[in-house]
Amino acid sequence: MNDLQGLSPVRGSVMLDELRANRSLSSVANATGLIGYRFHGRLFDAFEALDRALVRFFEQRFPLTSHSCTTLVQRDVLETIDFFDKLPCIPMSAVPHEAASADISRHDEWVLSPSTCYHTFAHLADIDERWDLRWYTARGTCHRFEPSAEVFRLASFTMREFVLIGDEDSVVSQGESAFNAAVDLVRNLHGEVSVKTANDVFYGDRAEVTRRVQLARGVKREISVPWDDGSEVAIGSRNLHRDLFTTSFRIGVEVEGPAMHSMCIAFGIERMLLALLARTENHDPERLIAALDEL
Repeated sequence: MNDLQGLSPVRGSVMLDELRANRSLSSVANATGLIGYRFHGRLFDAFEALDRALVRFFEQRFPLTSHSCTTLVQRDVLETIDFFDKLPCIPMSAVPHEAASADISRHDEWVLSPSTCYHTFAHLADIDERWDLRWYTARGTCHRFEPSAEVFRLASFTMREFVLIGDEDSVVSQGESAFNAAVDLVRNLHGEVSVKTANDVFYGDRAEVTRRVQLARGVKREISVPWDDGSEVAIGSRNLHRDLFTTSFRIGVEVEGPAMHSMCIAFGIERMLLALLARTENHDPERLIAALDEL
């Protein structure tokens, strides 16, 4: 683990230039902004090793049910939780090439998925069951338009998410325990970690109100690490939904008893990978892979 704590993150931007120069990393970007990163060779292997390590870390502690995601999701799924009214990001729609926009109603519209957990809840929608606690996990490509010059504010990025659904006490207690364990994991790998109550980037007329509500209720906690420009990079978060998603998607609502609650613990894989690599001796993916395989 010492290999990941021997360097100052001041070299982070230098590292990105090095990775581009040796063709381990390339950027997908245009005049609008940074779309995403492509990883090549052993850097891609480190990307996969990081995702495996996160899954292994959680499944050693909790029984996980895995599922897949699609890139596109129905607009209705997001409307179920009033996504378009709250706007935690600017959504991006997809229209078939052969179809005129007039041929597709709002009901049939396709949206590029902005978050992984929406697939979990959509899959469980209208299920007539209740349970004490279940853990789900998925990896998906998320799409968000959040105008920024930050090197980690990507329009297309990979999210590994762990979703808890069950009774309120179990979700809160086990979710907090899991999140705190994940903080210790990151601290072991990186060394410089901060955790704080946070809020999402919101747009629209209700943005400021929504930010204040999030902060006041403590629904979001973020794991952040320093970057070389004096900023912090958020690499993971815990989001407490309470009964918003379970009620909106009608998960277990027909069964007698209090509404089930949910929480998600999510990691941005590109952000986390590059933040850890910046702390690795010689920015060597081999060393990072070795450290991750030891977890």
